[in-house]
Amino acid sequence: MATPNLNLVPTLGILELSSIAKGLQVADLMLKKAEVRLLKAGPVGSGKFMIHLTGDEADLLEAVEEGHLHSDPFLVSWTYIPNLHPQVLAALQKEKGTELTTDAVGIVEGQALAALVQAADRAVKTTAVRLLELTYNLDLGGKGYFTFTGDLSEVEAALASAEELLREEAAFVHSEILARPHDIIQGLVLEGLESSCF
Repeated sequence: MATPNLNLVPTLGILELSSIAKGLQVADLMLKKAEVRLLKAGPVGSGKFMIHLTGDEADLLEAVEEGHLHSDPFLVSWTYIPNLHPQVLAALQKEKGTELTTDAVGIVEGQALAALVQAADRAVKTTAVRLLELTYNLDLGGKGYFTFTGDLSEVEAALASAEELLREEAAFVHSEILARPHDIIQGLVLEGLESSCF
């Protein structure tokens, strides 16, 4: 699958379903409904199926609504983000950061993966933090997480903003702030926790 260009993906629609068969059918229906581009579709942890689409706002919204309409009873979560922050797209593409502000690191864990992406987008749009990692592809029991760094006050604000959204979606699991993390922990976070899995 081709890697999308950062400048060509200002919008993002995500559907998360609990059935792989239904997910594939819904992806097909969404692509037939509107002029959108499939970024990614496939199984993720706990037997879920994720669909990522982009396109102009009207077409993408039409496709997402079509997917939502045909997803019952397997819809887990969904989101439509018209102005996706470039840091979120970079994190979805698994691009690693090259520097780490040592003041603080935040980590947010959620269970509705579309809501998790939306929470990460809100966190970087509303505060001066840098997103480091966003993952849900591991076998984490259907959960995902994202990490970010910045000054302590900005990390606190980002965490509060993300946590509020996830609580509204009944998808919040847990969050923590590490103030001035140990050098080894900084290295783990910068490298990406996903790469440290056993």
